[in-house]
Amino acid sequence: MRGVVQGVGYRPFVYRLATEEQISGWVGNDSEGVVIEAEGTTDRIDRFVQRLKAEWPPLARVDSVDWEEAAPLGESGFFIHASHHGGNARTGIPADAATCDDCQRELNDLADRRYGYAFLNCTNCGPRFTITRSVPYDRPQTSMASFTMCPACQREYDAPLNRRFHAQPNACPACGPALQFVAAANGTAQSKIQNPLTETIHRLARGEIIAIKGVGGFHLAVDATNEHAVQLLRQRKHRAGKPFAVMVKDLAAVRRLCEVSDAESHLLTGPERPIVLLRKRNLTALAPSVAPGIPWLGVFLPYAPLHHLLFASGQLAALVMTSANLSDEPICIDNSEARERLDGIADGFLMHNREILQRCDDSVMAIVEGLPQVIRRARGYVPLPVALPVSAPPLLAVGGQMKSVLTLARGVEAFQSQHLGDLEDRSALEFFESALGHLQSTFEVTPEFIAHDLHPDYFSTLWAVEYARAHHLPVIGVQHHHAHIASCMAEHGRTDKVIGIALDGTGYGTDGTVWGGEVMIADLCEFRRVAHLRPLPMPGGSKAIEQPWRMALSAVYTLLGGDAAGALELPEHESQLLLQWMKRGQVGVLTSSCGRLFDAVAALVLGRHTVDYEAQAAIELEGVASEDDCGCYPVDITTGKEALIIEPAQMLRQLISELHLRIPVGEISARFHAWMAASFAQVAQRVREKTHLETVCLSGGSMHNRILTRLLRRELETMGFQVLLQTKVSPGDGGLSYGQAAVAAARIQRGLQR
Repeated sequence: MRGVVQGVGYRPFVYRLATEEQISGWVGNDSEGVVIEAEGTTDRIDRFVQRLKAEWPPLARVDSVDWEEAAPLGESGFFIHASHHGGNARTGIPADAATCDDCQRELNDLADRRYGYAFLNCTNCGPRFTITRSVPYDRPQTSMASFTMCPACQREYDAPLNRRFHAQPNACPACGPALQFVAAANGTAQSKIQNPLTETIHRLARGEIIAIKGVGGFHLAVDATNEHAVQLLRQRKHRAGKPFAVMVKDLAAVRRLCEVSDAESHLLTGPERPIVLLRKRNLTALAPSVAPGIPWLGVFLPYAPLHHLLFASGQLAALVMTSANLSDEPICIDNSEARERLDGIADGFLMHNREILQRCDDSVMAIVEGLPQVIRRARGYVPLPVALPVSAPPLLAVGGQMKSVLTLARGVEAFQSQHLGDLEDRSALEFFESALGHLQSTFEVTPEFIAHDLHPDYFSTLWAVEYARAHHLPVIGVQHHHAHIASCMAEHGRTDKVIGIALDGTGYGTDGTVWGGEVMIADLCEFRRVAHLRPLPMPGGSKAIEQPWRMALSAVYTLLGGDAAGALELPEHESQLLLQWMKRGQVGVLTSSCGRLFDAVAALVLGRHTVDYEAQAAIELEGVASEDDCGCYPVDITTGKEALIIEPAQMLRQLISELHLRIPVGEISARFHAWMAASFAQVAQRVREKTHLETVCLSGGSMHNRILTRLLRRELETMGFQVLLQTKVSPGDGGLSYGQAAVAAARIQRGLQR
């Protein structure tokens, strides 16, 4: 049995079925999965096999089954064998799983020996990936190796029918990890504090910032109802406006804060326990600075016993729980590292002595068009493989520069790393290389090919070229937006030609310009660009991303002329200087980016001249859009030399006219979103007329915009297209390496690698 079948109670599950069906033989782990020898009558073997396929443990996933008949040995009894490691690892380490209901009951039971214990777990829950060095997933390979089980825990661990049979993190207060509280004032553990948890709760309740060691790293926590505390956290963490995620006690508490659909409820309460983006309903329950300027809130539920205990006293209603780092740095995982890096941010530290071996941020999800969408794939999902539609030789795909995620591929499986962040400093490089090393050792994959983005200056590209040179490996360059479309195709098992619509902020084009509003005809091997947004100058290059007013000036000047641009209410000195440069033809790099056009419109409509975090302008523009049908600006599509061009001029002229007439910004935003969706849908219709292609893949970071995705999907489906959205990997740059791996595998298979 191959798949997620180790560390999830699969062997005791098999033992129980075999006993009930009077089957003789044995079950054991090896590097490929779970091996079963079963001997019995034909009808009992048949029932046994049927139940194996139908009654999996909660965290198990069986991807494939190989079997063969053997001569009966006349055995009696059924046994569980010790793990055997040999050959290439083809079974996964399980992902970390939230505390199960059985463990929660024990946590709250005064009569239970694990009452109030912050590290209880069983085979159905607890840390897995974050405490594991290598496969097979057994206690000596985890950070629990240093904790010797007491007799009571050992008996549970050894009993095949016990819920804790071979639960590798199994422990209790007598033999397992323990909490300690360290005050930032003197930096030493306070031995006089009898209950570190109580101390933490009291300090949080009075507005202090506490660094709390969790499953995949430290969180910085503050009372989410205390405006002063939230502002202080922003100041110390240097995080001006980016929203914080909030943890609350249970689903009822989530419903008091936000609107929650059935699909969102399912995400919130699943064993992965991601942060889920929800629409706010109670705007006064939390501090205004938690998620300013937008109608959404990132909410998640407790996923470790420690989290449940934080809320058990009733003193805390909601906690900001944000990654313990400064902007762009990896999350802290080590006690001494946290005390050093978080000095001056945290007022105290709630720590423990169980080592975190793999840093892993919280995953972030949303429901878009009724489907789960990955925004950040990390804890709870990593390192579970994602299938590929073509078989790959051992290869490594390194992704892009932002929202970095690595992918190791082998056969029809792709193993994505956890979210690594933006590759901008030395600490990010170390995390990048550490995550790669762990993936390689875990799955015993030595790359024979390296795939990378075409941008020559991306760190990931430079690293890939150097690594390939040092190891004498061939490299395969994959255009950014082709990788986006390929990631959508591969997730759905498609290898034929499709119409791909890739919308995002930045991607290096084959013509040396910045792409981001693209329509292409693509299969996994190659693509042809058939339409795009009218390219606009990016005044100041990357400065135009940080200062959307620059894109507003560029769009108006380029599309409507100097008089219209001169009349804009923008930063006076800088805009006039920039206008003079543009009149002299100093326009900078061109971009067809959907994200940059969103920036331009947000600067005009909302006055959002600068941003504090990536995509802030577009997110806020989406946030104000009316939910009513407000119509659509006129669509204008022209024919260029090589591709159709979506022309924004008429849209922009009417939009500015409505601003002068003081039309509500919600209506203007809604019409702009409708224009964007209608423009790309009409382009797809024209492409179909020439190619007869009926499937459209939607990908790119702009697909995180729920309004745009909804309108675009519905426009296309009304036209009769089959529309494919992504649910297993991110449509943004977090899914880029998966798309690169799919393209590389397909090219290698056809002998087209280059």
